[in-house]
Amino acid sequence: MATHHGWIYGLCLASCSLFAAAEPVTYFYSHLPPFEFTAPNGAPAGVGIEKVRNVLTEAGFTPEFKFYSLQRGLNALHTDIDFTAIVLPSAEEKQQFRTSQYPIYAVGLGVVRLNSTPPLSALSQLPNHAYVALSETKFTYLNRRPSLTDLEKNRYEVNSYQDAFRLILKGKYLYFLSYQLTSAELTNPAFVFDLLEQQPVHLMLSHQHPDADRLMQRIDTVLAEQQAKPAH
Repeated sequence: MATHHGWIYGLCLASCSLFAAAEPVTYFYSHLPPFEFTAPNGAPAGVGIEKVRNVLTEAGFTPEFKFYSLQRGLNALHTDIDFTAIVLPSAEEKQQFRTSQYPIYAVGLGVVRLNSTPPLSALSQLPNHAYVALSETKFTYLNRRPSLTDLEKNRYEVNSYQDAFRLILKGKYLYFLSYQLTSAELTNPAFVFDLLEQQPVHLMLSHQHPDADRLMQRIDTVLAEQQAKPAH
């Protein structure tokens, strides 16, 4: 009986120890469905959110998700937010932020168009057309490509997906540059999404964060272990 009690006591200590080891961290996200968005019940949702939650939890963190506009969130990384995600950081961003060694997932990039509009086969074709994009999705990493130096020339910015869809339906613009959208977002059967490429998404925190090295080391350890696992 004593052995039984000892086993229960040891199990309790182990469980309590694991619980106590979970360190609270914050992560900011923006409205980028289907990867990051706020569900009707007010909770963070999306395939990206779940990937981030899984990695942070496996690294021993308890994540709290906070919805911010992109610029407000980037500013908050230097003060009261721990993590966010980034696609292909620039040299300037790498000076300000530390990114994970491996990506946490990949994001699709392409254009929304009417099914009657000619498809695009490469992003290098987009500068030849006037197009729509969300004001918060700058795609700054695309401007670093020699074939896309004129990408900003014909860009028209809108504040919401609904505004972009309305302009496409009216024929004002042929294409809406966006991260990958699914049938859940493209409810109108007249819309088609052309997937043009995939980009890696990394976790990121500020170099000014007092625990930047320690926190990111835990993330990198988990991601390295995931990379080492054979694909199923």
